[in-house]
Amino acid sequence: MEGGSSIMKRIAGRDHPQILTDAQGTSMNADKRSLTTIIDAQSGQLDHPVKSNINQENEKQTTSTSLLDKVSSVLSPLTSNNDVSPTLTSVNGYRLGDVSHCLNISGYPVVSDGILFEKQQTFNRSKIVERAVHACGSGAFGYFEVTRDVSSLCKADFLSKIGKITPVMVRFSTTTYGREFPDSARNPRGIAMKFYTDEGNYDILSVNFPVFFVRDPTQGPDVIRSQQRNPNNFRANCSATFDFMSLVPESMLANTWFWSDHGTPVGWRHMDAYPCHTFKWINSQNQYVYIRYKFSCLAGIKNFSDAEATRMCGEDPDYAKRDLWQHLDNGDTCEFTCQIQMMNESESKKVPDFDPFDATKIWPEDRYPFMEFGRLVLDRNPENYHRDVEQVAFSPGSLVPGIEPGPDALLLFRCFLYRDAQLYRLGVNFHQIPVNCPFMTRQYHPLVRDGRIRCDANGGVESNIYPNSFTQPPRARPDLTCNEIPQPLQGYLARKSHSRHENELPIDTEYAQARQFYLNGLNSDERAHLHYNIARAFRSVTRLDIKLRFLVACYKVHPEYAHGILKLYDEITFDQVEQAARKIQDKHTVDRTNCYEPYDLNQS
Repeated sequence: MEGGSSIMKRIAGRDHPQILTDAQGTSMNADKRSLTTIIDAQSGQLDHPVKSNINQENEKQTTSTSLLDKVSSVLSPLTSNNDVSPTLTSVNGYRLGDVSHCLNISGYPVVSDGILFEKQQTFNRSKIVERAVHACGSGAFGYFEVTRDVSSLCKADFLSKIGKITPVMVRFSTTTYGREFPDSARNPRGIAMKFYTDEGNYDILSVNFPVFFVRDPTQGPDVIRSQQRNPNNFRANCSATFDFMSLVPESMLANTWFWSDHGTPVGWRHMDAYPCHTFKWINSQNQYVYIRYKFSCLAGIKNFSDAEATRMCGEDPDYAKRDLWQHLDNGDTCEFTCQIQMMNESESKKVPDFDPFDATKIWPEDRYPFMEFGRLVLDRNPENYHRDVEQVAFSPGSLVPGIEPGPDALLLFRCFLYRDAQLYRLGVNFHQIPVNCPFMTRQYHPLVRDGRIRCDANGGVESNIYPNSFTQPPRARPDLTCNEIPQPLQGYLARKSHSRHENELPIDTEYAQARQFYLNGLNSDERAHLHYNIARAFRSVTRLDIKLRFLVACYKVHPEYAHGILKLYDEITFDQVEQAARKIQDKHTVDRTNCYEPYDLNQS
């Protein structure tokens, strides 16, 4: 193993790093200096005003090992002021008062939120080349066909008349692990759709659950990391999964879907697709309705039990990829019925029991029935996986006239973050990759120029500034400004939740829909499987307090939820859970007003 001095020797570029000279030629002991100072000495910038304060620490610790530990912040925080409690900061040292909410005005995140951008952009670049999420998957081509006249609701051209056909590409995937993750393991499934319309490409991104785990974009990277591998030992990390789920009250409906057998669907063909978010459909008179999509599989929903999924992971890790490929290769099709729910503006303001713009909540079907508007048919396998599947890029910000995002902070920020992730993964000219090219659009004259691997005319002899008087390129058309209808905003710029569930609705509304799904969305066998799946996963959770907190959250959904788990798990008794739940009867498991601090559930 290479020692600390050898590492410093390579970094400093000297044969004898123990005796170095600063910019003025003064000898210095390398073991008493930070690596930052060593590097600065080589560039003649020893007096740079921004210096590491590591070399101001106790000089008694002079070994190379202690120095390297300090550099990696293993032994102690960078601050030496013991009177100040440890505080989360930005990478620039800005102390953070709230790490759970983005800066927003009435739910609209703002681009001036450097903390949110720092967190998301860092997350988008956390892996090299491979997708940061949804890395393991496969895809297929097909078409979308309008089956109902919805032109009075939406002016999008691909919805203009019954029978209109639009080419599509769909990519299926698991979500949180890497490319070699087995298809049948427990994980949310992604279903991303690209519609090659006459007005440009339109992307719809879905999962196989009708809700997501969080509502604020600041927590987006956290929910993914909570379901990824342990950063210390690279093992599956059930402790982090249950810890996060128990600390985020709005996640209980998604948690229940996750731990049910819906978390292990039988391949790609036997699951529905839900974009989760609320969108606007706008007609030619600029009147709009809010809608939610659902894509129902005609093959019928089928799920593996936990034991069946585990066995399939070993016997055929690529089961979902193989099943879809062989199905299409045999000349069969994979078909989905396309549906929407609708709500107008006045209705959206009168919903008494949930926030219609919250991705962690459904629109109850009995109050907002689904209406079919089309069918999506997959009938062709890709010719080349890398070209057609690995390089395909999706973003909910890829919209067409007549469709806009609703006032959902998570969706609005996803319109940015997905494109940013593709820019990092594929480069700024990813639109030139054939599978991403809007080949059906009637007009195509991008405003952007240059960048890596630009292989079209790149604007030719046209000027690269707008406006200009040198050339006469296609101009922006004032009559198309109605593509985005004006949206009045009223509110305060603040780092706080925009959701009605955190501002005005009763606490129980975070659990009511999970309760309905538990009691009415699952039959007795499915509830038994849910209990078993959680009890089995509890074996891998290292801390008892995490399990107790999660069980209390389940109790808040319904006492039988917690009781069913405890019939299969005996480290905690139902009486303990019940007493802990009564202790915080009118509260969540965490104090949202105090940085999501968990409440003490001890019985003392």
